Amino acid sequence: MTTASNDARTEGVRADFSVILHPHRSLSPKAFLILMLFIAGVSFVTGFVFLLMGAWPVVGFFGLDVLLIYLAFKYNYKAGRQCQIVDLTEGNLRVRHITPDGKETRQSFEAYWARAEIEKEKLYILCRQDRVEIGEFLIEDEKNAVKGELDAALYRYRNGAVFT
Repeated sequence: MTTASNDARTEGVRADFSVILHPHRSLSPKAFLILMLFIAGVSFVTGFVFLLMGAWPVVGFFGLDVLLIYLAFKYNYKAGRQCQIVDLTEGNLRVRHITPDGKETRQSFEAYWARAEIEKEKLYILCRQDRVEIGEFLIEDEKNAVKGELDAALYRYRNGAVFT
């Protein structure tokens, strides 16, 4: 519930801030293809050497290794499709979490009471009794940077600054 003085203070002030958080992936699709071709080539040559030595059952294990590495990378890339979007608009701080399979959850906080906090290496948005973790896939420096940006945006909002 907002008070009349709070409504009057924020009337006409549109505070816009948005950040999209997503996991970092170090391999581009081209680099992934090159890596998989290299692994497959090494496994094929090594498997062929074992085949010539008469140890033909070993060839299947080399193929299985390539398949498992490929599946692990594909799973990792799928997990990398998740993202979180944090928006500060018209007095609301909204957090949207999109899972790798496209499901979306939303949480909304009153921006005036919201704050960012890092506790035990986790970044949280707190608002009264509500709390949500954001950026769990970020490294510590990135969490600190996001917290700094969010703190600055909330400060500007609370003090009536208009974003340009």
